Amino acid sequence: MKKLFLTGIMMSLLLLGCKKDDETNYAALILGNWVNTHVNNELVLTNNSFAFSYRADGLQTSASGLVIDENNKTWIENDQYTYSVDGNKIIIDGTNTLGSLFHMEFHIQSVDQNNLTYSVDKFLIDNVEYPDNKTYTSKKITEDITSQFVGTWYGKSTTLGSTDDNYHYWDYFADGHYDYYYQDDSGNWVNKPDNEGVFFLYGDLMASNYTNDLLSGGTGKAFECWNFSIEGNTMSWTGLRDNGLTTSYQMEKVAGPPVSSR
Repeated sequence: MKKLFLTGIMMSLLLLGCKKDDETNYAALILGNWVNTHVNNELVLTNNSFAFSYRADGLQTSASGLVIDENNKTWIENDQYTYSVDGNKIIIDGTNTLGSLFHMEFHIQSVDQNNLTYSVDKFLIDNVEYPDNKTYTSKKITEDITSQFVGTWYGKSTTLGSTDDNYHYWDYFADGHYDYYYQDDSGNWVNKPDNEGVFFLYGDLMASNYTNDLLSGGTGKAFECWNFSIEGNTMSWTGLRDNGLTTSYQMEKVAGPPVSSR
């Protein structure tokens, strides 16, 4: 009798557990904007970060870096995916900006108001499956600090041992483009004419596109991602890079950029 009683308790607890899981509203919990922070519990390289959102109208958007060829890479945003939620599974279909057909199935491992962790059950591009056994963790974006970010900033690299010891100006505009100023050998400030700079903000993650990197001497399109923080008129950038080191910049908000000499 005692054995039957204990078995009954165990079955009741099991049923309650199943009921609680069944009642989890995953579709509601995943709504919003997210930025990937960890892969397999390891911090992602900042340039490998990506952002995405699940909207109430069934649209899934994404943003990430895209390698075009060996000389060109760019940050892109895509809004051509739709999604549905079946229990703890997210099913996504659509095409990317290059026209490739995507089908993705994600298994939600945990989600709350701050973090989403999921694994990949299926990932197909143009009907070809690409296995992925990694676990991804993302944080929810809860604050839009665009108004604090927009403006002119003057500063330099604070990375220990950096070869870039020059000051720079960055002038960010509300429409998403920015101007970059450097000082030439004669001491004149120059608005880099071929910069073609645009930027994207996802909470405290900033991605920027540009061309012809002056420091590396490279050509073609490029992008960089930075985690940033703003306190008053001071902004700091940090980025975890391929060499495992963290690069950083610090700058102050100023009234305006220098008068261009060109």
